[in-house]
Amino acid sequence: MATETVTVNTIERPLSIPLKDVSYNSHSQTSFGPPLVTAAVDKSQQKSYTSATEWGGNGESLGNSTTETIFPLQSHTSRPESSDDDNDDDGCPDGGKTAWRVVAGSFLGLFASTGFLNSVGAVQAYISSNQLATKTDSQISWIFSIMTFLTYSMSGLSGPLFDAYGPLYLGIIGGAFVVTGIMTASACTEYYQFLLSLGVCLGTGMGLLVSPLFAIIGHWFNTKRALATGTATVGASLGGVIFPVLLRHLYSTIGFAWGVRVVGFISLASLVIAMLLIKPRFAKTSFHIGITNFVDIQSLRDMRFTWLIIANFVAEISIMNSITFLASYALAQNKSQTLAYASLTILSASAMVARWASGVLADKIGRFNTLFIFCVLAFVTVFVIWLPAGHTTAGLIIFSILHGASSGAIFSLFPVCCSQICRTKDYGKRYGTMFFFASFGVLVGIPLSGALIRDNGKDYKYLIVFTGCLYIVTTITLLLSRSASIGWKLCKI
Repeated sequence: MATETVTVNTIERPLSIPLKDVSYNSHSQTSFGPPLVTAAVDKSQQKSYTSATEWGGNGESLGNSTTETIFPLQSHTSRPESSDDDNDDDGCPDGGKTAWRVVAGSFLGLFASTGFLNSVGAVQAYISSNQLATKTDSQISWIFSIMTFLTYSMSGLSGPLFDAYGPLYLGIIGGAFVVTGIMTASACTEYYQFLLSLGVCLGTGMGLLVSPLFAIIGHWFNTKRALATGTATVGASLGGVIFPVLLRHLYSTIGFAWGVRVVGFISLASLVIAMLLIKPRFAKTSFHIGITNFVDIQSLRDMRFTWLIIANFVAEISIMNSITFLASYALAQNKSQTLAYASLTILSASAMVARWASGVLADKIGRFNTLFIFCVLAFVTVFVIWLPAGHTTAGLIIFSILHGASSGAIFSLFPVCCSQICRTKDYGKRYGTMFFFASFGVLVGIPLSGALIRDNGKDYKYLIVFTGCLYIVTTITLLLSRSASIGWKLCKI
């Protein structure tokens, strides 16, 4: 068969061409530009994609004599290994009993782990007035900053391990750390004890759990991935609704120690059931220890992913600010403890609804588009409601509702956007890389935010402005990630 050499600028859609027929011209690209792919093709069988819809469809297996010609985008589009889908997406169930059972398992796992993370405001408000009354807000915030740092940074470890070995072992080890951290926190009285139990032990456990709980959904869903992920992350919000109310009730009835232990037993039961429901889809692969196996540094050449990492980095600081400081802010405005804890419950309840609804919307109008809408809503609620009217009861409640919706959607949509710009088999590694970088943001960001509180813990104005500005940066960098994918076109992505 007669062939000729054709040069194609690659973008998100991978070329399913045998490796021996493809060569990368490293001298024909800028440092962040796309490589050129040279392949042997039969022009009579050449297939052209001329629309974003066709481009976003499932890849086709191509023989030695066929290829795809994709319409060219701007020079900073990604390399083929950073594609939206690859051949490993073919046959993705996108539903069925087993797939939705996996979603149920992820739901319970996130309820037990990040559900407690979403409740840290209730714990922070209590220990800052009791066991750690002599410590400053900035000092106490280091406990939860380290916890969140380890939750995210350990994703850089657990993501690749999940890709290689599946979720079972990580679930068992991570679950043991989570339950141990909660149980030991019940007996803490000193600052260093809380730092070790909640900061180190609980943070490590959640870090081992969260990445597999998100990534496993990407193995079972493709076109319905946003809906499935949103449904699973409702579990995290449900924990944020139930645990603060439960803890507040238990503090006054059986005390702090046994109240926290009850939460520990609930988490233990939920994690056991979660591990029984979750089932891996891909076979185990070989794995070699090395830093490049844990953090995908080469993926930073893909500017879509780099801008998304930056957007997520900044967004996580903003979200954790509202979760960590909202209850103590309400108390500083002379609100009752009932309203202070209720604000967290309202925020989590609103986030629970928004996580599911945003998943439905994202599958209809695009995941990046939906995330952009909620990022705009986030900084609007901070500057229009929290800053001028958060000190009033009505303002606090309205802010809790609207900001809970925006932050909940943002939390669930970043992983989905990440999965859209990488191959399914690399999702765990990419997810882990994204949150590995985010971990350094929350490590420094939460104590820095705490240090912005003035007048002996009464004046939160600078913290609120800082949080709003971070959301604006999130919105801008998200737009840059979207632009690196398709330019400035108005279309579904």
